[in-house]
Amino acid sequence: MTDMIWPVAIFMAISLCIGLYTYTKIRGSSEQYTVAGKSMPFIVIGTALAAQAIDGNATLGNASLTYSTGFWAGAAIPLGLAASLFIVGRFLAAPLNAMNLMTLPEYFYRRYGRSAEALASLLTIVCFIVLVAGNLSAVGWILSVVTGFSYVNCLLLGTSLIFLYTIAGGLHAAIWTDFFQIHVAIVGFLAAAIFVLTTRGWDSIAAALPAQTLSLGQLTTLAGGGLANWANIISLAFGNAMALDFMERVFSAKSPETARRGCYYAGVWTLVIGLCASLLGLAAIASVGKVDDPRMVLPAFANASLPYWIAVLVFIGILGASMSTANGAMLVIAVVMARNVWQRWSTETITDGKMLFLSRALALPTAIAAGIIAYVRPEPGLLLVVAFDIVFAGCVIPLFLGVYWSRATQGGAIASIVTGTVARAICYFAVPASLAGLDTLLPPVLSAIAFFAVSLAASPQKELSCDTM
Repeated sequence: MTDMIWPVAIFMAISLCIGLYTYTKIRGSSEQYTVAGKSMPFIVIGTALAAQAIDGNATLGNASLTYSTGFWAGAAIPLGLAASLFIVGRFLAAPLNAMNLMTLPEYFYRRYGRSAEALASLLTIVCFIVLVAGNLSAVGWILSVVTGFSYVNCLLLGTSLIFLYTIAGGLHAAIWTDFFQIHVAIVGFLAAAIFVLTTRGWDSIAAALPAQTLSLGQLTTLAGGGLANWANIISLAFGNAMALDFMERVFSAKSPETARRGCYYAGVWTLVIGLCASLLGLAAIASVGKVDDPRMVLPAFANASLPYWIAVLVFIGILGASMSTANGAMLVIAVVMARNVWQRWSTETITDGKMLFLSRALALPTAIAAGIIAYVRPEPGLLLVVAFDIVFAGCVIPLFLGVYWSRATQGGAIASIVTGTVARAICYFAVPASLAGLDTLLPPVLSAIAFFAVSLAASPQKELSCDTM
């Protein structure tokens, strides 16, 4: 047990109290639970979107990849996530907000029909359970460092707390805990980066790094990992457009313009804080020395090299960032299962009260599944990339082209989803390690070919556009 346990315990207690208080905001309404009544202003939406991007993967996972592989391997995570927010803000936020959607798979239903919605629901459920697992893993690691308890016990504690306030206040809980948690992370990482640069200087840090750590060869050569790093950036940039938790916040904005501006605001903070985490990973190479487990690099560096209160803020920042993303994703997975699977395929009438009950109840199997993955594969950075690879392969093409191409058809969407997903599974086994990254980039190309081929081959028919839905 360390002397950081009390600040961390207080932080978690405040988060739980905020989350439980938001139960009063629901008032028995599934719409309030799911999209907070579509009433959120710019600064709240922007902050909540930033909280979903600045998570355990973009901080703890980023620093560990920077330390073990190189700057561009770690920085690929915040670069990809920030690019995604700018892309969503420019192309998707306003038209999707204007559609008054409750979930992202509902868009696939209204644009392409029930079968496409079912496929999109299944893939996003799988994808985001993996994403939740990555953030639960980060929560477990940080708590184990602070308390001295085992990773398993800390994983159980963190998962239980997040589950409780998720089902209490739904999106209200997610947004208002986000607002508290992400500002702690922003202050902590900015303070740590400023402290490192002012006390050591960039020249001193760079001089202590192996030559390959900052080499642009990590982006420009196959041997340096360029293909894999670009694949991660592109996968996050476009695959994250299918992020259920991102889009839930977009839908809850009070207007399309609010949703758009919120994405831009969040993109800036994601880039800034992510690069701060990468800087700390670089500084750790000289300060910490050899670490057997790269996942412990950032905690080890904070303990050894930062002043106590800055180290506390970094620890709490990672914890809060991970909790906010796990909470938001856990919420929306359960809502998708309730609305887009259970309700859509049920023969009974689902009342608003029952929908609220299902949305809460289905968060339990979500939390259990994510917790098991976090126990078996506790690798935050890797789990983020795997999660978005899944939807990048099959769902991104139908999403974008459904908005901007009037000839997009149901058959094209289904062919695209199936082709991309199957191709991703085949590439996982068929692409050699020397061509890592090709397994990420090839499937969406095949998905696009299938989409265009089937849509263009279909007999001319009137297709709904997003402007009319």
